[in-house]
Amino acid sequence: MKNKQKVDIQICSDVDYECLIAEITIDGTFFGLVTNEPSKGICFEAPEGQVSDEPIDLETYIRALKEAKSELLK
Repeated sequence: MKNKQKVDIQICSDVDYECLIAEITIDGTFFGLVTNEPSKGICFEAPEGQVSDEPIDLETYIRALKEAKSELLK
């Protein structure tokens, strides 16, 4: 694993346009979604078959989740 990995957060809407989602990619690899659904609150989702099984530095992963949550709540 690299020491400093590039985190990208893409804000978009779900298929039904009911709520926004934050897609997390790290070094160009998709790692999951942060959602803010009224009935569930803020959650992390890893869509089956779409998420990388690559190892990721824990601190980078935590930073990515925090950035995604922050962007989603703006």
